[in-house]
Amino acid sequence: MSIELPVGVEGQLRTLAARQGRDVGVLVEEAVRQYLEAAAITDVDAGEVAETQDALLAELADIADWKVVGA
Repeated sequence: MSIELPVGVEGQLRTLAARQGRDVGVLVEEAVRQYLEAAAITDVDAGEVAETQDALLAELADIADWKVVGA
């Protein structure tokens, strides 16, 4: 299979792969796999997602509030 990407996206992928010392093909394959796995989650409804996020937030209580700089 071949995938054509805009020049800017391809450049970003090549830069990221180089920075991580990885083959760009492996990086793209991993990204596509992660996307497909995330898109395939069909066994939860919206309410369960919200409940899970609330539970995770409780575990992050010690993290300082996010601050947006320059907004």
